[in-house]
Amino acid sequence: MTCMSSARRRLKRLGKVRGIVERSLILEGEMIPELGEKVYDSKMSEVGRVLSVFGPTNRFFIEVSLSRDARYEEGTPLYILEEKRGRRDTRRSSR
Repeated sequence: MTCMSSARRRLKRLGKVRGIVERSLILEGEMIPELGEKVYDSKMSEVGRVLSVFGPTNRFFIEVSLSRDARYEEGTPLYILEEKRGRRDTRRSSR
């Protein structure tokens, strides 16, 4: 018997590549991720993990440590996985 998860995976855009420093990519961020979160390309191949977030809140940057040797052009969008769970009732109880 195979156990299937009800979670559906969806890519959520993290930001665009702005540069590379040693084995890290620098992204111009579009959302603030969790440190250590996995980062993916548009083909859902793992690129690396979030190492740090820096800069002002209105224009911040994200450092991603690469998990393998790969080249990414400036402007390439990268993503994180957003897991969608089944609908939940978010209304408060009226107790």
